[in-house]
Order: sequence, then C-alpha cells, then structure tokens
Amino acid sequence: MSESESASMNDDVWEFIADNPKIMGVPLTDNKGLDILSALRDVYMVTKQDPEVGMGLLTVLANVLVAAAQGEGSELLEEVTVFEAMMDFDTQVKEILDEGH
Repeated sequence: MSESESASMNDDVWEFIADNPKIMGVPLTDNKGLDILSALRDVYMVTKQDPEVGMGLLTVLANVLVAAAQGEGSELLEEVTVFEAMMDFDTQVKEILDEGH
C-alpha cells in the first residue's frame, strides 16, 4: 500500500488488511492479543451481509477493548469464545436447514 493509498478513504483498505494480517495487536491478557484491524475487517464484512449482526459484533469488540483496558480481558475473552461458538453453531444449523430445501 503506497502512501497515497493509505491516505485515501476507500474500501481497498479491507483488502490490504486481509493480505497483511497482524499489523496491529491489542493485548487482552498476559498471553493473548487481538488483531484489531482484522477484527474491524470481520465486522465490516459481516455488516455488509447482515447489519444487525454486524452491530452486535461491533458491540462485542467494544466490550472486549474496554475489558482489556480495565484488566478484565481474561473473563470477557471466555464469554466471547462462548458467543463465537454459539454463532458458529447458528450458522451451521442454518446451512443444514438450507440444504434441506
């Protein structure tokens, strides 16, 4: 990404982030971190498909960052892991139901 590309405000930034993961990490616990730019890209991609789910992910991301700043990243990370598993399960069930029709 050239200097002029990084200064522009267009959707190409999401492709750049996808091609260059782990540019900026945010520590959540002593041994775990969050790739914040990839997380933002995930929220962006989901929001394009389902704005309501995207807004939910944005709220989860904000909560994770606040908890990490308050030293409570471990507890919230466990909650997010459970939430993510539930989302994956929901997606898998929808795919199975779609295959039946």
